[in-house]
Amino acid sequence: KVLEYTKKITASSQHLLGLINDILDISKIEAGKTTLNLSDESVVDLIENIDSIIRPQMKAKGHTFEVYSRELKHERVVMDKLRLNQILLNLLSNAVKYTPDGGYVTLTVQELPQLAKHLAHYRFIVADNGYGMSEEYQQKIFHAFTREEDSVTNKIQGTGLGMAITKNLLDLMGGKISVESEKGKGSTFTVDLELHISEQAMDRDFWQQHNIT
Repeated sequence: KVLEYTKKITASSQHLLGLINDILDISKIEAGKTTLNLSDESVVDLIENIDSIIRPQMKAKGHTFEVYSRELKHERVVMDKLRLNQILLNLLSNAVKYTPDGGYVTLTVQELPQLAKHLAHYRFIVADNGYGMSEEYQQKIFHAFTREEDSVTNKIQGTGLGMAITKNLLDLMGGKISVESEKGKGSTFTVDLELHISEQAMDRDFWQQHNIT
């Protein structure tokens, strides 16, 4: 009984901590006090870090989790690694929660053709075959304190803030997010984001393009 109570206390405290952090995040965002901490980072390192965090959660629910990378030409870019990490983990954590045990979740990272010379255009896609959501709820999923109300989702813990935080952070970064979903058939979230190519990468490209080693 002591062990059982300890597990319940730990789970409850983690949920409470998550709720407090989400409320602080959304409060800072709405007050216009959130700033980006930009640095030269590796997209590959970002994805490997996310994989190491989320894969144990996938395994605990018996999910098949696959990560795909497509046409990545620029590995090093300027980003707020902590915030982009938070965005992708929000999406993947939801996929874990709202997919029945033994489900299928994928993360696809793709670099699209550049729209501007010094910007790398990335697309991140998180897809699952979980519970899905109604068309009505898809219209308000990015609003704060909103959740799909039905007999299944009501049993799943959540603050209703994760998607609002994700959308606001992407707005701050100049990115976009969209969702496609159907009840009983899963959900697909697509994030489009342009990131400045690092100066080091641009210098290296120049020498390679001119056959100078």
